Amino acid sequence: MAQLFSLGDFTRMKRETHIISYFSLPTDLAGEMRDWPEFVSGQDYSVDLKSSDSSETVSVRFVEDSEERFVSVSGTGTGLLFDRVLGRVVYALAAHSDNLMIDRI
Repeated sequence: MAQLFSLGDFTRMKRETHIISYFSLPTDLAGEMRDWPEFVSGQDYSVDLKSSDSSETVSVRFVEDSEERFVSVSGTGTGLLFDRVLGRVVYALAAHSDNLMIDRI
């Protein structure tokens, strides 16, 4: 479920999704979004984006701990950037996997 945080005189929404896969072939997620005007920085599985017309930011990270590996897509603010990034990440990862599991956090 989305969480709302009050920050001064406006509210920011936090969204996060985890994508679990085998990750047997590397996927250059930063390369998938490098030409987007919202692209700030990134390499391989790490991407940072910020909307130019709002305060929406989105971050993509590869997370590996002792029990699982997943790609985290998280965003703050309202707008469509989070949805665009999530769609592109899922599409790009699906090209290298026959099995993706997506958890909405």
